[in-house]
Amino acid sequence: MSAQPLDAHEQRANLRLTLHAEGRLSEPYAGQHGIELLDISSTGARIATYRRFHAGQTLYLTVDQLRSIKCEVRWARPGEIGVAFERPLHVAILDHLAAAHRAT
Repeated sequence: MSAQPLDAHEQRANLRLTLHAEGRLSEPYAGQHGIELLDISSTGARIATYRRFHAGQTLYLTVDQLRSIKCEVRWARPGEIGVAFERPLHVAILDHLAAAHRAT
């Protein structure tokens, strides 16, 4: 797995993998919609979405046939959100996503 930070000036607890993966975000009582997963680490992700979200909102992320991942919106700006996962992802999940959706 080849992990690389987004920017040299950006400091993170975990390195993020740059991806291009289609997935779904589910909102309790509001349905689900398609998204693009832009990068991911064991503790969170950056997601491209046309929907508006706010910090603190609970969502469920699904990519490929993996089980839904419960997450919380940490930041939101037009067209993108950053989420933190309720539980860190296992390295096998990150390996699968990196192999299947590595950005070129």
